[in-house]
Amino acid sequence: MPTVIPFATYGGSSIKKACEDLKAAYPDVNWKEGKLLNRTSKKELETWVKGL
Repeated sequence: MPTVIPFATYGGSSIKKACEDLKAAYPDVNWKEGKLLNRTSKKELETWVKGL
């Protein structure tokens, strides 16, 4: 089973709805919590990726 970690690099709101829609469309995927990376610094991004 594939694992997917959704993220968005642009947007003014949460990615919650998009994640819910993806989970409904692809129920056989191992979904991990997504993150909106809007205005995220390189250091914040590296920290997030290392914590996955």
